Amino acid sequence: MLQSFGTLMHTWLYGQGGYYTRAEIGVHGDFYTSVNASTFFGGSLACYLLDLLENQKLSLPLSVIEIGAHQGQLLGDILSFLRALSHGVLEHTQFITLEPLEHLRTAQQAHLAQRGITLQCVASPLDLPITQSVFIYCNELWDSFPCEVIQDGQMLHIDSRFKPLWRENCVLEKSKGCVPLSWQPYIHTLIKALERVPQWAIASFDYGQYGKREEIDLRAYERHRVLDFADILENLPQLYQRVDLTYDVDFKYLESIFTQLGASTLFYGTQAQALIHMGLPKLLELFAAHMPFETYQKEAFKARALIDPGGFGERFKALIMANFTP
Repeated sequence: MLQSFGTLMHTWLYGQGGYYTRAEIGVHGDFYTSVNASTFFGGSLACYLLDLLENQKLSLPLSVIEIGAHQGQLLGDILSFLRALSHGVLEHTQFITLEPLEHLRTAQQAHLAQRGITLQCVASPLDLPITQSVFIYCNELWDSFPCEVIQDGQMLHIDSRFKPLWRENCVLEKSKGCVPLSWQPYIHTLIKALERVPQWAIASFDYGQYGKREEIDLRAYERHRVLDFADILENLPQLYQRVDLTYDVDFKYLESIFTQLGASTLFYGTQAQALIHMGLPKLLELFAAHMPFETYQKEAFKARALIDPGGFGERFKALIMANFTP
């Protein structure tokens, strides 16, 4: 049986026994994210959400939705900061995750229950129980969608013995690189679900750049070791479903899908610029004023990784889209 690489990547990550059914994320896992680096990542999102409410871009009652929440840590951080920074917001907010994997939905609900919140989990955007203002966010989501791989006008396929074969590309215009064909239908479905709400905004954080790269940047992560495209092809049977697969996000393409559906761009920039825009400096000042200096120093050091050019600050980008203008 011959299948495209995108089809293989879907079962690799999400099929029975797939990588994300048992992924280890964190300092002791295969890779870690901004969520693992500092709770102030969630704090900045909470601060930005409150700013949108104060400026009447969003209103109460409100739905806060995370897409791809893994164990629910980021949503828990946002909840903690909303509880500390606001009055009357939580009472008029419902929390929801969009999660296709059942075992992760269970883990997310358990994590939020420990913080006194009943979390609703749905598998599809069309199942979202929303009729009010919506704030959606996702971290390292778009690079987890399966992608097709193109080279010299040919598309990569894999046979039943994991042998890579290049076949004529009759579908994609791109001459070389990674193309996530499933972005467009997913975003179309999401926007369809949001048509029934008056106001919505979605903030996306991911590794990538604004504009396509004419190269194959597909890579794998195993215990913080990076395997490039050649490594992956050479060791397909051994790596299948054992390691994470990812690629650079083309934010220009992602933005174009949203704008074609009527959305407006509120912000695009590096993660450092985004978190500063969202209020991270103000948040650290508040923390310093109410915590012992040693506690502040420890947490500020962790937060620095979020904006450090050598950490997450420059390599990761943020895109905020909405159905209203800035």
